[in-house]
Amino acid sequence: VEDTKASLSADEQFLMMLKEKCSMTDKEWEERQKTRQLEMEAVSKALSVLAGDDAHDLFTNTFKPALVQTVTAESSKRRSAAARVLSNAANSLHHQDLDLDRGDRRLEGRDRRDAGADEARR
Repeated sequence: VEDTKASLSADEQFLMMLKEKCSMTDKEWEERQKTRQLEMEAVSKALSVLAGDDAHDLFTNTFKPALVQTVTAESSKRRSAAARVLSNAANSLHHQDLDLDRGDRRLEGRDRRDAGADEARR
């Protein structure tokens, strides 16, 4: 009888804990559903604003193709100067890993080989 009462008490405690846990899980689930619903509404509103005619007109009026950078001449000049310095250092130190031009040529050759291999596969 003692064992049965102890077992019953343990089962009742487990049941109470389970009900509390289920109750908390249900509340969390409802909260998540509300949050997701609000997120979906916000995304729908954002999409309607972005896809609207006003947004399209604003974009086309503010987009100036003349302001888009097309050439990086200054960067190319600096890169060329740095490559010359490294190439000279590579030659004087007999350390070919510093020679960027050599590496570029090696990569260009690899690109040609890869293109040839791609062509052969077709």
